[in-house]
Amino acid sequence: MWVLEELVGKVTLIYGIAGSGKTNLCLWTLARGPGTGLYISTEGPVPLDLLSRYGLAEGNRLFVKEVFSVEDLAVELLEMYVSGSLSKFRGICIDSVNAHYRYEAIWRADAGKLLNTALAILSQIASSSDSYVLLTAQVREEEGEEVPSGYEILEFWSDNVVKISRSGSKRVIEWLKPSFRRGWKATFTISDRGVEFEL
Repeated sequence: MWVLEELVGKVTLIYGIAGSGKTNLCLWTLARGPGTGLYISTEGPVPLDLLSRYGLAEGNRLFVKEVFSVEDLAVELLEMYVSGSLSKFRGICIDSVNAHYRYEAIWRADAGKLLNTALAILSQIASSSDSYVLLTAQVREEEGEEVPSGYEILEFWSDNVVKISRSGSKRVIEWLKPSFRRGWKATFTISDRGVEFEL
């Protein structure tokens, strides 16, 4: 099951290989219900047709930002938190949260501290309001990864952890956390109409 009400007040980590459907799932979720969503991209602009697919390209349904480093992400979130603007969003998505960390952690001693700071802010927002946070993280298949870079940090701050895998044209969401949901699965496909769950 993938029910919006179960995500509210929580931080949810969604990980999987490239093309597994993480971004589509996030945008589909942000399009549910009232209010404005915040989408922060660490991997370049979001294609307009993808936003249009979910009715997020016009009006004030979605506020989009780009960040270019772990520090940039932490500073952006801190400034929005201090100004009070971060708590006004119904849903927040960071796509993908570990894109810069995986490389910066090699040479930047404070990369872990910066990532923890960003996640602490998001956790505070989710737990103290009627909003929710979605974090996507990519697993690099070509590098033999089984879990995302920075997984221990990401898992610590996440109330929910799910893995998305592909099986032909279908995508399978598998719950890993919390323990009472471990093993739960939901299947969906992606078409021109967007995400469609199987009942």
